[in-house]
Amino acid sequence: MMHAYNKVLLDKAADSMGRLLDFSVHSLRIGPDAILNLFIASGVSSLFERGDIGIICGMSGIELAYEILERSGMAYARTNPRLTAALSPEYWCGFAMANLQWEHAGSFDELISLMPPDDLIEEYKKIRADALNKLPWDADEQARQAALREASSDFMLAASALYEVRSDASRRAAVSGETNLKKMRIKNGLSQSDLAKTSGVPLRTIQQYEQRQKDINHARAEYIVMLSSALNCDPRHILEN
Repeated sequence: MMHAYNKVLLDKAADSMGRLLDFSVHSLRIGPDAILNLFIASGVSSLFERGDIGIICGMSGIELAYEILERSGMAYARTNPRLTAALSPEYWCGFAMANLQWEHAGSFDELISLMPPDDLIEEYKKIRADALNKLPWDADEQARQAALREASSDFMLAASALYEVRSDASRRAAVSGETNLKKMRIKNGLSQSDLAKTSGVPLRTIQQYEQRQKDINHARAEYIVMLSSALNCDPRHILEN
């Protein structure tokens, strides 16, 4: 498999992604779904995927966040980042996403459809809690930091395994046939991001319908109307038999 950039740069790229999510969530108060949708819609994700050196190594996570907001035409006020002793679950979510994208040479758009940030964040929280709960009550800070390092390593392995499981399930679903929503989207020449912007339906929700992680037949009525309107089709044409 051809990777977009050398592995020696991966830790820096992954650290930038991790700090992007941490800063966005805890300092800018922008949720992980929202900042990642902007990351994709602004075109910054495409530069990251191609290994643009200015993006993957030339910016800190904070600078990357402001670059995304500027490219998205959003007003914002500069704010000081929070300083913490331990890396956050959001940081490890971004770190894992950068590693998975590099390892599988896919797009962040596709990756997020398989690995929503909330899933990764909750998985890390669970692994971290398990690691800390195993410590004796009088464990010192050195032991605690060692437990956190072990938790982060276990989390990266778990994220990779989860990706493989979901990727296999997605391939099996593709073999069984594309969803009507995806067929109509492709027929209209739209990407998932395009459809999200045109319809007003969240990108992640569209991804989940197309990956059959959610049943579109049970979708909210307004989402069906919004999607069918954006695709210029009868609502029945995007439902599954």
